[in-house]
Amino acid sequence: MANPFDPAGERPAPIPRPIAYVEPRGNASSFKVAVAAIERYRKLVRGSVGVALVVRLQLEFNLYPLVLDSDALLARVPYIGLALLAYLLVIMWMAKGSGDRLGFGMALGLGVLQPAYLIVMISTQGPLDFGVAWRPIMVAIAHLPMALYALRSASAYPSQDDKGPWILGFLIALLFLSIPWLAPPIVELIGA
Repeated sequence: MANPFDPAGERPAPIPRPIAYVEPRGNASSFKVAVAAIERYRKLVRGSVGVALVVRLQLEFNLYPLVLDSDALLARVPYIGLALLAYLLVIMWMAKGSGDRLGFGMALGLGVLQPAYLIVMISTQGPLDFGVAWRPIMVAIAHLPMALYALRSASAYPSQDDKGPWILGFLIALLFLSIPWLAPPIVELIGA
């Protein structure tokens, strides 16, 4: 028996209608646009990391002459290894997809800190001699696109996005760059 005070109890349950998918205007949703922008910056950063690594290996470490002199190469292997590890970590986080903000932060750190260090190093060595300073200047210039692309990639993320991975990536870059900078004075102090 139906309740006389409940008129809805007398009607049959409504049959849900299927909802047709409506294609967003402009052929892409805002999410697709953001993902495409992040992917574009990811490719740009990976490419600039590769260029900066090759330039740094050749101009800062003089890799080709080092390959011919095995004793000098053996002495430089820890520094080359740390540099390779830092740049390859950026590429790894960029390829991972979910670690791209950490990779962008580390790319920003490498792209800002390495040129800053080289500029300070050049400016503190006395009068500027372009015969000696051109190599560090070229290495610094090769790192700038990496920093610019990583910085521009932030525009593809929402403004309320967590900045923690960016800061952590920057600090990891600082760690990887500061070990080779600080190791020679510390070894000299110890007297080893």
